[in-house]
Amino acid sequence: MNRKTVFIFISLILFSIFVLNIPSETNIKNAKKWLVASVSIFHQKVSANDLRKEYAYNNLYGTRPINILIVPGHDKDSWGTQFGSIKETDLNIELATYLYEFLRDNTNFNAMITQDKTGYLPVFSNYFINERESIVAFRDKHGKVMNSAIEQGWIESINGVEHNFAPNETAIKLYGINRWANENKIDIVIHIHFNDYPGRKHNVVGKYTGFSIYVPDSQYSNGKTSKEFGSFLLKRINTRLPISDLGKESVGVVEDQELIAIGSKNTLDAVSALIEYGYIYEPQFRNLKTRSLILKEAAYQTYKGIIDFFENKKEDSQTILADTTLLPYLWEKDLEYGTNNNDSTLFLQIALIKENLYPPKNKSVKICPVTGLFGFCTLESVKEFQKINNINPTGYVGPQTRSILNQKYSI
Repeated sequence: MNRKTVFIFISLILFSIFVLNIPSETNIKNAKKWLVASVSIFHQKVSANDLRKEYAYNNLYGTRPINILIVPGHDKDSWGTQFGSIKETDLNIELATYLYEFLRDNTNFNAMITQDKTGYLPVFSNYFINERESIVAFRDKHGKVMNSAIEQGWIESINGVEHNFAPNETAIKLYGINRWANENKIDIVIHIHFNDYPGRKHNVVGKYTGFSIYVPDSQYSNGKTSKEFGSFLLKRINTRLPISDLGKESVGVVEDQELIAIGSKNTLDAVSALIEYGYIYEPQFRNLKTRSLILKEAAYQTYKGIIDFFENKKEDSQTILADTTLLPYLWEKDLEYGTNNNDSTLFLQIALIKENLYPPKNKSVKICPVTGLFGFCTLESVKEFQKINNINPTGYVGPQTRSILNQKYSI
């Protein structure tokens, strides 16, 4: 706290005690509240309305595109979680690259990505080396301010979802990305991850499923706008992937104080979100035939969620369900219950979603996710599709059913 702030704080207390004649304990509490509202680190640094105005002006006049930084989580030195031979960092980079490409092709956005399959881009790898001491000082400075704010009761410390501690080198890179983003006036930072939980053996399918979106605590300067941003992403992604069933993640958009990626210690000015797209052992990510398809689709739904946020769109559910990268498609082979290692089932599920038949009635995407597996949910949906189209409802996708699917969705 600088001298000017201390002087104002003390002056306010003295004024309230001697001039207003209110009990000093009450005035001290009120003075603290006033001080919290006045200290710059607690001010909202970015608003949804301001970002939407920038987007609208650029759309009309080509003034300034929105700067978005995509950060694939982990790297070749620390690859995150693993299932069998599948490493998280590989999934992160593939999905992040799809998202980067969608954004890059839209003139309203200036998209950047921190790394690709070869490693960090030079601008970032050089920054981590050349600015290391400054990054550490940046981290320590913000840490002292936040610790003081918590000790003084100006900000409430919240116990959120338990996370693994990032190794020191990883933490420095993450704080470095935050500092770089602040210096380069980045508007939005999105970290791409896949989930896991402690204690699972790397070759064993775990007990949790679903995605979650972490955003900064609402007390942080980028918290409120980030939460609104996250809610738009959630609506889109949830059309394809179920929300996590792990305890506190089940709310979908999870506020967090500790994740460095989204601005721990209030180190990030930009709107930020860390998306855990699901657990690495889930079938749609394990199956080599469906993996890239579902990663691209998840990236596309994220991209559409970003546009929804900037255009403040309240799309009806049917419009959202119909928006996909997975159609058109031509079904050339029959499908039946139990067909698993076949990408045609994934395309079938998307077609049934567009028909508003998948998941089946009274079922949710949690019970019936888009996996490419022809299970009971797909069977029931196919039967309904067949009834509507005057086909014997066996659930078997034979020539008649394929013919109608191809008439609707192969062009």
